[in-house]
Amino acid sequence: MRAVGVTNAAVTSSLLESVESSDLIAYGLIPEFIGRFPILVSLSALTEDQLMRVLTEPKNALGKQYKKLFSMNNVKLHFTEKALRLIAQKAMAKNTGARGLRAILESILTEAMYEIPDSKTGNDRVDAVVIDEDSVGSVNAPGCGGKILRGDGALEQYLLQHKLEDSVENAEAADGEFQEGESEVSSRTMSM
Repeated sequence: MRAVGVTNAAVTSSLLESVESSDLIAYGLIPEFIGRFPILVSLSALTEDQLMRVLTEPKNALGKQYKKLFSMNNVKLHFTEKALRLIAQKAMAKNTGARGLRAILESILTEAMYEIPDSKTGNDRVDAVVIDEDSVGSVNAPGCGGKILRGDGALEQYLLQHKLEDSVENAEAADGEFQEGESEVSSRTMSM
């Protein structure tokens, strides 16, 4: 019932919502097997924004879990908005949904998690780990991993430095015209 081999995603979704046991039997599955599934449910893929919400909003969000893990060693964890979006895009590209988010975060943070437990002091102490777009990489290529910031106040210095860089980039993009809100840093610390 496809028109020229192309189906609209909305049509496909509505068709999947109306699937019944008899449809699966007609497809070729045996009735004894289908009888073991009293309820049939159709699911749709999560969007990029929904995956970002999975990373940040629920009580046990993955970002919050890693932040808590890092805070046990007095280390701050910071994600930029672009990094969160890239992580969500990678999960979508792998077609793994929310389950793939943990594997992606694990690959980004593994090196940092081994580095943190070192009991160093002063400027050698790990203060924070920053996950930005360089840390994540692109959808098809791995990134460099979490950026380990050492020394007291290293995260604040990093954010201040990048705030100034963002301000310069925004000013150039606006052709010298100052617009309200340009100097705001385009990242967020996940407050948990």
